[in-house]
Amino acid sequence: MNKNEYEDYKQAVDIFFKKEGINDLNAITDDDGYYEPYFSSINCDCCNRSLAGDRYKCNSYNAEYKEIYEYSVCMDCYYYAEYGHLDDVTMDEIAWNNGEEL
Repeated sequence: MNKNEYEDYKQAVDIFFKKEGINDLNAITDDDGYYEPYFSSINCDCCNRSLAGDRYKCNSYNAEYKEIYEYSVCMDCYYYAEYGHLDDVTMDEIAWNNGEEL
């Protein structure tokens, strides 16, 4: 991923959060408190990228409509929603592709 792709990604996620009226994504756990990713080739509900891979079942509360919405999101979106950036390896790749020192 390069810097321009990362900016496009952040914009797509921001648009999704605003459109849905949500502020976060919370993984839905099983009865034992675990959340397991599952494989899917369907676009991520959040970033809408078509990359096949692991998905997490997540939910979020929309305060305006007082409803909980459920989503299927890629690992990147789950991580981004939790930490405000992508994983360290991807962020290092973006910096390297942009010619920045790590």
